[in-house]
Amino acid sequence: MKKLIFSFLTIASFAVSSCSSDDNGGTTTDDDSSSDDDAGQTVEEITKAGYITEDETWESENIYILEGKVIVSEDVTLTIEPGTIVKGEEGQETLASALVVDQGGKLIAEGSPSSPIIFTSVLDGIQPGETTGTLTTADTGLWGGVIVLGNAPISVNGDIETAQIEGLPADEDYGQYGGTDIADNSGSLKYISIRHGGITIGQDNEINGLTLGGVGNGTTIDHIEVIANQDDGIEWFGGSVNVTNALVWAQGDDGFDADQAWSGTLSNGVVVMSSESGSALELDGPEGSVATEGGFTLENITLIGAGTSSKYADLRDGLIADLNNVFAYGFGTDATVNISGADSATELTNDRITFSDWEIVLPEGLVMADIFAGDFTEGDENKFLDNAMAVGSGSVGADMNVFSWTLAASEDAIPAEPLGTTITKTGILTVDETWTADNIYILDGKVVVDDQVTLTIEAGTIIKGAEGQETLASALVVDQGGTLIAEGTATSPIIFTSVLDGIEQGQTTGTLTTADTGLWGGIIVLGNAPISVNGDIETAQIEGIPADESYGQYGGTDPADDSGSLKYISIRHGGITIGQDNEINGLTLGGVGTGTTIDHIEVVANQDDGIEWFGGTVNVTNALVWAQGDDGFDADQAWTGSMTNGVVIMTSESGSALELDGPEGSAATEGGYIFEDITLIGAGTSSYYADLRDGLIADLNNVLAYGFGADATVNINGADSATELANDRITFSNWEIVLPESVLLTDIIGGDLVLADASKFNDNASSIDSADDATVGADLSVFTWTFASSEEAL
Repeated sequence: MKKLIFSFLTIASFAVSSCSSDDNGGTTTDDDSSSDDDAGQTVEEITKAGYITEDETWESENIYILEGKVIVSEDVTLTIEPGTIVKGEEGQETLASALVVDQGGKLIAEGSPSSPIIFTSVLDGIQPGETTGTLTTADTGLWGGVIVLGNAPISVNGDIETAQIEGLPADEDYGQYGGTDIADNSGSLKYISIRHGGITIGQDNEINGLTLGGVGNGTTIDHIEVIANQDDGIEWFGGSVNVTNALVWAQGDDGFDADQAWSGTLSNGVVVMSSESGSALELDGPEGSVATEGGFTLENITLIGAGTSSKYADLRDGLIADLNNVFAYGFGTDATVNISGADSATELTNDRITFSDWEIVLPEGLVMADIFAGDFTEGDENKFLDNAMAVGSGSVGADMNVFSWTLAASEDAIPAEPLGTTITKTGILTVDETWTADNIYILDGKVVVDDQVTLTIEAGTIIKGAEGQETLASALVVDQGGTLIAEGTATSPIIFTSVLDGIEQGQTTGTLTTADTGLWGGIIVLGNAPISVNGDIETAQIEGIPADESYGQYGGTDPADDSGSLKYISIRHGGITIGQDNEINGLTLGGVGTGTTIDHIEVVANQDDGIEWFGGTVNVTNALVWAQGDDGFDADQAWTGSMTNGVVIMTSESGSALELDGPEGSAATEGGYIFEDITLIGAGTSSYYADLRDGLIADLNNVLAYGFGADATVNINGADSATELANDRITFSNWEIVLPESVLLTDIIGGDLVLADASKFNDNASSIDSADDATVGADLSVFTWTFASSEEAL
């Protein structure tokens, strides 16, 4: 009866005014009016209202006005030509305008990149042939939106097969969605821009930009843009439809919202948030018990925040979903990937919420563990953290090129992908990572490369250690079984420094000086090669790492152990004190094997030693230490490798140029180690050329030394070292020294040696007048890439 009354009123009204509008429907009527566009062409404005009961085509030379709800009825097809503009009238609450494709109806709206179909508000002055209107993203909620309803399965409370879609009054005879036909076809929507909608129809009830209720996978939805919608951008209510190439910009609530056991895929999607936006993703599970197994997939997604605390994703009510290849940046410090509710926590535990290849540009000072939040079971955070990485620029996410047709692109709403951001790292790295030169990485405490994990650092990358005292000191630790591939180049070295250093990407010179020492820790590499420590135990805990940590062991039985490759690396301003008489070296090598490559290393202004070996077999080439607070090169615990082409440049604060120790235990004592082609440059003080201690076994060849004080010596320290000298297991060859004034060559060797053994040094050393006369020592030309060279310290 109601419908008959409405139809009668419609006919009467049309007879007077040639138009009809009423939210409750009836047969569609047209009110044709015309205006001139900017080119003087007549533009016909056709008002549509109520039901479309037979097939229609809307043409691009007209503008179509939606007055109230316009419903594409069952068995009816509405075709909209490319370039057509459709405008929604203003109408509050139940009188809000919207285009509704009812169950069994079909919408064929196929625009093109150059002629998209545009849905907007009557307040928008856009004309046919134009793609840019007169409104802005501040203009939201001016009309309803596009609602497509199908016969595919849904899961709602009570397990009923169909339900009334939100946004439409419950007492209407249209608006039902859901059913049993997974392949249901509601038409084809391509290259459509939906703008300025989402009007409120009741408290906490707005219309989405594009609502998909029970839409089946026979429907095509591709290249969709939703702009400035007051509610969500696109929301799925069950159904099985797949959506590709969708962009939402400046929505008032959520970007992509899925509910009621939608079982399709969103592929290549972008959400560009505003400060008014809610969550980028709000993803819900089934409301009923049916259609719960399949879940849905979001893949190749880019989420762009507005610097606010809105969520990356709110995962709710027991959803089942695979969330793959997601790139996010620009979010606030409070933004999270949130597990909401016990049902979602259960699905996460059961691997029915899965993450793969997430990359996030974190706000400064945050680490990835700060991002994951909510009601998850302890330990399940790793299901996200093991599949997410802090980055500065993305290698995953949406293909932005496909959105060049959008208004968002023409308005430069899609920001350039961030480059050169700051990424904070902390804790144990449990999956392979690559650190890139377009970022700066902050070490917040110990960052540990775990067993079977590879950290790759690109040439030119800058890593800064945060301030932290004692056990909180920052350092990069490569644990046993971990691998560090850090290969800089002469023009793009990898630089480790302090957070207090103002050095930026692309620079090699920082803002600190050699007076700035002990500002962070250093680099510690730990391997499985043999060591010799007290008690002849096979492994030990490295100095600088608290004994109660789960990492920090070094030593073993594999001389050829491989911890990676370190080339062209400059390590600056480290060596922080972690306890009394316990600092971290610039580069610590604990039980590192010959499979490891260490070449072209610089250590500058380290508060403790420059490079220290604790056992192991690794060979090091082309190493320079400048302005260390203690010793330049320090070897202990029966290291059996070689140091070839090395330089130590002392300051008045430095200790010994060389501090060389022997084995602490009885094991691995026969091989000894080699220093050859070494230049030692003093600072005019009395520091040692070399302090040879604790029964070392070493060959010290082709050494040039100059600039030392009158009291400096090559010191034989202790009876064990005296014995090794007597037994020719400490040997010298081709030493050249520029002696301080009034000092003789025979004054240089000292300590606990037997007097007759002084000749073992004196016979293999000579005095020269200046360094320019040297025929031995390091090849300094290989150090032109260093900070020391740029500061003319060489």
